[in-house]
Amino acid sequence: MSQYLVLSHIEVQNANSIAGFTWGFPAITGFLGFTHALSRKVSQKFGGEYDTSLSGCVVISNTYQNKVYQPKQYADFEFIQSRNPPVLEKNKNGKKVPVIEEGKMNLIVSLVIELDKQLLLTDELVKKFEKTVLDYCYQLRLAGGSILNIKQAKLLSENTSEQQVMMLKKIKRLAMPGFVLLDRSAYLEEHYQNLLATNDYSEDVQTALFDAWLDFCALKSKAVPKLAESQTEPDMETDADWHYQPKPKTGYLVPLMTGFKAISQVYDTGKVANTRDNTTPSCFVEAIHSVGEWKGVHSLTSISSAMWRYHHDGQWYLCRQGSNTVAPDHQAPDSTQTNEVIRTLNFEDALNNW
Repeated sequence: MSQYLVLSHIEVQNANSIAGFTWGFPAITGFLGFTHALSRKVSQKFGGEYDTSLSGCVVISNTYQNKVYQPKQYADFEFIQSRNPPVLEKNKNGKKVPVIEEGKMNLIVSLVIELDKQLLLTDELVKKFEKTVLDYCYQLRLAGGSILNIKQAKLLSENTSEQQVMMLKKIKRLAMPGFVLLDRSAYLEEHYQNLLATNDYSEDVQTALFDAWLDFCALKSKAVPKLAESQTEPDMETDADWHYQPKPKTGYLVPLMTGFKAISQVYDTGKVANTRDNTTPSCFVEAIHSVGEWKGVHSLTSISSAMWRYHHDGQWYLCRQGSNTVAPDHQAPDSTQTNEVIRTLNFEDALNNW
């Protein structure tokens, strides 16, 4: 038994385009944060009558536009900046306001949100639930951006295998055309193990893992020297052909920010200055990066396999797909279990040891 809330074609303006060391699409934490905020609003409205919460989401990108420009041909793209706030009382004397460096983008995404417990509603109550969810969505931010329009909100349920097939078809129709974001942390782990087996890396795990991650996100070319008949070794005058080096795996693979790792202890309320509020304990964290893949939503065979959920284990606060995952460098408590150990990259340790 499963039940999903489909938010079709959400138009978002000025969403955060920078996520950790990457840019081009918001972090997964932005979408799960929106899901959590929506869940809190829904529980406040229906909590007394319905026992359910929104526990995860599938991210489907329909279209996007990063606010960037190219100063000249072949130059790197740069983000379009603005002066914020545009008008201040103290700036009326002609003094310019500062430019706050930030990366923004406009995008259209579709979200398939999972309900942890199925709601038993009549058709009239389903329509009321969908309308209330839409009203709440317009009050929230999605990845830091403003929601301008949502094409449709649909509550779908399935209880049998036949209904599951029909529900998957309905979700595809609501979300197409688009690309679904899949977790490929297993690719990073596999490539890292191959590097350890075929190269003479040091015992420093994070440095080798950083190299493995760069193989997925960097564009690499290799020079093949064009030796003359009398040459055995290339010299400074030898011409070369440059050949593109493919990524370790096929597919539309991209670097991805997937969570945070604590780098300090948890401080009591009021111990850290300039925090968001005075009632919540504080902890300093670093971004965690991994590998993801964009795949056509038409090829999706299971909603649960593409569902992003939070996984918290000690210092690790990760976004993962599937339920049989544990935090990096942790063994499953029972040796008979077949839980998959997923590796992610902590950039603080990697850069310090690189």
